[in-house]
Parts: sequence; structure tokens; C-alpha cells
Amino acid sequence: MDTWYTSKKERSFYGLYFMGQNAVYTFTYMFLATYLLLCGLDAVATAGVLLLVKVWDAVNDCLFGGLIDKFHFKKGRFLPWLKISLPLILLTTILLFRIPQSLGISQKLVFFAIAYVLWDTAYTICDVPIFGLVTTMSDLQDERTSLMTTGRIWANIGVLLAMMIGYVLPSEAVGMSFSNAALVVCVIALASMFWLCFRAKEHVQTEERTEEYTLRSMFTYLFHNKYLFVYYGGLLLFTGLNTAATVLQFTCFYLFKNSLLSTILAMLSFFPAVVVAFFMPKILKKWDKFRVFYGSAVLYAALSVVIWIVGPHLIPQLILMVIRGFVYGAITVLQFMFTPDCAEYGRYTTGIEAKGITFAIQTFTMKLVSALSSVLAIAILGLFGWQSVAAESFAELAALNVAQSGTALKALWAVFALIPALGAVLAVLIWRKYDLKTGDVELMARFNNGEIDRESCDAGLSHPYPGAVK
Repeated sequence: MDTWYTSKKERSFYGLYFMGQNAVYTFTYMFLATYLLLCGLDAVATAGVLLLVKVWDAVNDCLFGGLIDKFHFKKGRFLPWLKISLPLILLTTILLFRIPQSLGISQKLVFFAIAYVLWDTAYTICDVPIFGLVTTMSDLQDERTSLMTTGRIWANIGVLLAMMIGYVLPSEAVGMSFSNAALVVCVIALASMFWLCFRAKEHVQTEERTEEYTLRSMFTYLFHNKYLFVYYGGLLLFTGLNTAATVLQFTCFYLFKNSLLSTILAMLSFFPAVVVAFFMPKILKKWDKFRVFYGSAVLYAALSVVIWIVGPHLIPQLILMVIRGFVYGAITVLQFMFTPDCAEYGRYTTGIEAKGITFAIQTFTMKLVSALSSVLAIAILGLFGWQSVAAESFAELAALNVAQSGTALKALWAVFALIPALGAVLAVLIWRKYDLKTGDVELMARFNNGEIDRESCDAGLSHPYPGAVK
């Protein structure tokens, strides 16, 4: 650690940023669909709007990723973008959860679409740079791993805070509106994201490149970076079909008879993940990180199938979710550690440094899967006769006493358990093709930084990586 670039404070600020960012992301990801269904909107129409907004998202992330690769501020490559994004992400989150109830149904959908596009753009401006920042804070693999592990630990804390706020405050026991709950999340996010923006440094100066990226060169990069697409192809299925979080509160309200139980179910799944996060650095000293990740994914898929088969019985589900929580902890800690590896591999094989595009693909995938899971969940409920309601909290919903049909409730359990199990199984099958080793990435990074030549790098690799530009 004496030879590391970053101080303890910088590493703490890097992790703390993720607490606020993930609090905002988690609250939006987990509770936006619930909020929309409580706004009296038609489920199928709402799912359609969510899907259409992703068209802009596809353009937005690619444009911004390319902009990062080409545009350089005088005082850093990534930190200036984080400073710009800080007020934008907070303001757009507040706007997104404040659809005026006085508007008609069509007007509400338009308001939501505009607010969501603005939020999506603001989130891209903060998400692509924060993951790219690790590559300019240090070029040491151990230090990068430490930074990312710290980030995942604090990210889990942010997830926990968002879950507590979203599950407890709008429940029957408290009755706060989702709009005010979103404001609470944003205050916490501001207090934690501020420090990295103004106290951290980019210690590693990346080589300035005068090359103009053409479509041909970019497609060459994307074509050769197979691991980026293998990994995120699996993650797209794993997370995109994980529709459980979208309907957890409704599952507890209608099937377990109390929405506040969603807090217990979520915590029993989440706390084991936090425990695993603290032990992960020691685990990674003994085993390759992808072996740990893949083994955890296999166990997660098996447990998800069992959860679906058992059915909506509370006590068995509590036990199963605790067990699966330990496995999921390993997945959440490790899931973003492979993007920097893919970026190094991409430059090694193509000679093109396109970290902005690489991390933009990560951001786009994560936002796409959050929208996909919400779209699927809402659309399936709508197609199977879900009754729309207008309420600001579950306390108000309980007072309205709105019943759902037996068909709608069966669809609710399928969305909660069957679809996530299917996504996990499919992801495991795709991830079998990922064989990029951590030790090989370290050699590739040294070659990319000009520390060793091509022959020395290739000689030290565990196996050949075809297609590398000589």
C-alpha cells in the first residue's frame, strides 16, 4: 500500500460516492414502477413509455461514451464530469417522483417520459465517469481492486438506505408519499457524493491521442472485445429478467398481506450480501475473481428455481432468501470489476483506447436492465388484468381496499419468482464462455502502458487471445 497512488481519504471518498449514487439508482430502479402504478396509470401504457425512453438511452450512452474518449478537460478526464452531474442527478430524481396528480392520464405519461429522459441523461453523466475514474486514479491492479471493492461495500450501504426509505416510509405503518421519500434519498446522496467531486485526484496521466475515431475503428474495437459482450450479455439476462424487486411491495401487500414485510424480505436478502462484501478481498487473494463470480451465479440460479417451486409461503421464503443473500453478495461485489478488465483487453487486441465507450456500455446495460425488468413486470401484470389504482402510499391503498383477480395474483407470483429464475439460468449458460484471467489482464495493462513489449506480454499469458493487433 505504500506504493499506491491514492490516500486512505481518497479511497474512502471513492466508496462514499457510490453510497449516494446507488441510493439514487436503487430508489429509482426499485420503486419507480411501484410509484407509477400508484399514480393511476394503465400498466400496459406505462410499460410502453418505459420502453420508448430506452431509444434515447441507446443514443445517449454511446454519444457520451465517445465524448469522454475525445474531450479532455484541463483538470482531469473524469472528475469534471462528476462535478457537472452532481446537481443534475439530484434535481431530475426529485422531478421524476413528482408527477402532478392534477394532470390527466395522457398528460401524466408525457410528464413522466420527459422527466425520465432528463434523469437518464443526468445519470449517464455521473455513471460513466465514476467507473472510468478508477483507471486514472491508479494503474495498479491491486489498488484498482481495492477501490472497486470499497465502492461495492459503500454501494451496498446505499442500496440498504434506499430500500429502507422506499419500503418503510410509504408503507401502511408510516404513509409518507413516494415524492417525499425521493427527496430524503437525494439529501443523503448530496451529503455523500460531494466529497469525491472536490477532494479526489486523477493520479495517472493517460496518453493523449490525436487519432480521430472512425466508425470503422470503433467497430473494430467492439468486434474484437468479445469478453465485454459475453459478460454484459449474461448480465443483461441476469438482471434484466430479475423482475422481483419491481413487484416486491405488491407481492407482500397482496400475497403476504402486509407491504411492510417487503422490508424484512429485502433485509434478509441484503444483510448477508454486506457480510460477504467485507470478506471478499480475502477471498480474491485465494481464487480468481471470475471463478468466484461464476460459482456464485450457478448457486444463485439453483436457489432461484427452488424459490419459484416452493411458492408464496412466507417462512420457507424467508429461509431461502437468507441463503441466496450470501450468494448474491458475492455477485454484487464483483459484477463491476470486469469492465476495466474488458477495457484493457480491448486496447490490447485492437490498439484502440476507448475506455469511455467501454464504461458507457456498462452504464447503458445497467440502465437498460432496470428498464427491462420494470417493463416486463408492469406489462405482464397489465396483460393479466391488473387493476390500476390511484394512491400516494400503501397506507392509502389499504384504505381504498382495491382487490386483484386470481389471474392477476398468479401473474404477480410469476413476475416475482419464475422470470428471475429463468434469467439466472440463461446468464450462467452465457458466462461459461468468459475465460479472461485476472493475471492476464495485469500483463495486458503493463503492455498497454508501455512497460513491457508485445512478446513479453504474450509469453506470460495463460492462453492465447486471438485477434490481437501486432
